[in-house]
Amino acid sequence: MPSNLISFDVNGLYILLSDIGAESQFHWGLYLATASKEGIIFHVVNGPQTGYNWEYQRKKSYNVPSSLTLLVGMKIAVMEPLLHEALAERLDAVPVAPSSRYGAITCRVWVKEALHALDDEGYIKLTTTVDMIEDEVTFAATENKSHMRRTTARSRGSIA
Repeated sequence: MPSNLISFDVNGLYILLSDIGAESQFHWGLYLATASKEGIIFHVVNGPQTGYNWEYQRKKSYNVPSSLTLLVGMKIAVMEPLLHEALAERLDAVPVAPSSRYGAITCRVWVKEALHALDDEGYIKLTTTVDMIEDEVTFAATENKSHMRRTTARSRGSIA
C-alpha cells in the first residue's frame, strides 16, 4: 500500500482513482478540496450495502489526503467557493443510469458523464476529450500502483 503524504489545492476539483485490488480496475470519483485536509467526495458505489445497485453519494471527507487506497488525484479545475454548492447540486443531478455514450453504469462511466455535463455547462474547461482524460488518469493510477505511491497532478486535458 502507498504511504506517502499527498496534498490537494484548496478549491481544486479532482478525479480520484483508488485501488480496489484488481490489476487494472479502480474506483472512480470526484473530489472538491474545500480545505487542506477536507473536502467533498462525489461518486457512485455498489456492493452489499446498496443491494449491489449503483447509488450516488455526496459526502464530506476528512481523510482523502491520507487514504491508503487512493492512487491518484488528477486536478481538472479550480472552483471558486461561490460555485461549490452549485457544483454539488449539478453533480447530484448526473444520472446513475446506463450511458448512451459509454454503456452500463459504473463509477467510471458516472465520472465521465459528470465531466461532460460540467464541461458543457461551463463549470470546467476541458481542452481534450473525456476519453483522453480517462487515459491520462488511468495511466497515472496504474503507474502509481506499480510503484506503490500516491500522487496528485494537474490534468493536461483541462484548464485547472
